[in-house]
Amino acid sequence: MSNRHGSITHEGEQYPSPPRELEYLAVATPDPGQAVPIADGLLWARIPLPMELTHINVGLMEDEQGWTLVDTGMAADPCRDAWAALEHSVVGPRGLRRIFVTHDHPDHMGLARWLQQRHGAEVWMSAVAHASVADYLAADPGQIRERMHAFMMLHGLEAGEPPPAFPAQSRDSWFDGVPALSATPMDGDTLEVRDRRWDVVETSGHCRGHLCLHDATGGMLISGDQVLPSISPNVSVLSSRPDADPLREFLASLKQLERCPAGTLVLPSHGRPFRGLHRRIADLRAHHLQQLASLRAACAGPRTAFDLLPVMFGRPLRGFHRMLAMGEAVAHLNHLQAEGLLTREIGDDGVARFVAA
Repeated sequence: MSNRHGSITHEGEQYPSPPRELEYLAVATPDPGQAVPIADGLLWARIPLPMELTHINVGLMEDEQGWTLVDTGMAADPCRDAWAALEHSVVGPRGLRRIFVTHDHPDHMGLARWLQQRHGAEVWMSAVAHASVADYLAADPGQIRERMHAFMMLHGLEAGEPPPAFPAQSRDSWFDGVPALSATPMDGDTLEVRDRRWDVVETSGHCRGHLCLHDATGGMLISGDQVLPSISPNVSVLSSRPDADPLREFLASLKQLERCPAGTLVLPSHGRPFRGLHRRIADLRAHHLQQLASLRAACAGPRTAFDLLPVMFGRPLRGFHRMLAMGEAVAHLNHLQAEGLLTREIGDDGVARFVAA
């Protein structure tokens, strides 16, 4: 999602500039196919993405048996090329023995099956995330488009607009199939690599089954997409769960991660590693509270989610960006409805409108 001054990305909102209070780790950003050390036995690599969000950060942890990888990149040639270089420059003959997937979005797990087959690696990811991507890839693309179009029409998309082209034409270039699972970690489980213990922290709101890794002793958090330094993770209602309240889940997850010490080094999936977790969480929370206040004020009379896009985003949106924006708008409106601050009415035209309670 995007604020009024930012540019939208597939993951979320681009702020005019990152919060000045964040302290970025003083290491060089790795080039594709290379990695830089973050801590003993932990390397940071960056996989290029052929989209607006230009990269994903992945973690490589070394022990006597080989490497544990956190996230993969998507099933696209630039990502495969970067992995071929990493296999040569970093991974070496011992290969990957484990792949830990934070969540089921294609930039995070699109190459999990491909890497699993190349290395014979175990794949660990949450059961709900694995089921979600399996169901998505097994579904009929036309039915997905129809369901998404019906959802957008329900929320006021103008008549005559074509059904969304996403995701049917994209999914084969995003996911290289569904990996076989060796483990389905849950909140409170642990991942041990060499002498480092990572506690699994399950978060939600950006997507269900999103897993972070917290090394309390070493003072590090692999945050996935849940906390990013300069963009706000997309928090959307999906056409498959039209009455969900993912914003409630996201805000609760921020409170959960706020239990980590303030000096924690955050290793995000996009952007640079940083310190300032509590300040960044406060920034994200304030942003969503401001959006809620603006939407509530705008609903003095009945308004559709489509009507309200300018309130949240301030500029015309098309295609994939508009679809993401609609999901974000409905997430905030559903939350206000769940809080009793708005009511939703379905008109004779079959369109949902929200109005102050």
